Amino acid sequence: MRESGESNERLVCAILAEQVSNLRDKMDASEAFDLLWQTSALLSWLSGLLTDMDRDASQASMLRDRERSEAIAKINTIRHQLDNLAFFQAQRQDFARQIADCVITALERMSSARMPEGTRFASADLAALYVSEDQRRLHEDVLTRLQAD
Repeated sequence: MRESGESNERLVCAILAEQVSNLRDKMDASEAFDLLWQTSALLSWLSGLLTDMDRDASQASMLRDRERSEAIAKINTIRHQLDNLAFFQAQRQDFARQIADCVITALERMSSARMPEGTRFASADLAALYVSEDQRRLHEDVLTRLQAD
């Protein structure tokens, strides 16, 4: 029984290590996220500037009107793509936060201050902490990989 408990704790540690590794790979998102918002703000400013320039022009020009329309269309396309990317980055940040919360909670529960002597923390206990399907998939991937070894 003791060997099974130790084996299960090693499994929990392997899963936690994988989650922390996964979290580390997502840590660069905040810089990219900030850049997305700055770029989106710049595009809004440029769009407004083009509109102001067109309004202040003393005479109509078909070439200028066409180029302005093309520029605004391109700006709108880029802004839409940036919005989609920002949404994706926000999801990545949320998943990273979920992993961090899970690892912290699991480590607190595994500590001697939180668990009575002889109590074991199993991989099923860890799985009960998950809030997303991505966490469950990561857990299953680690289990599958470790069982294959």
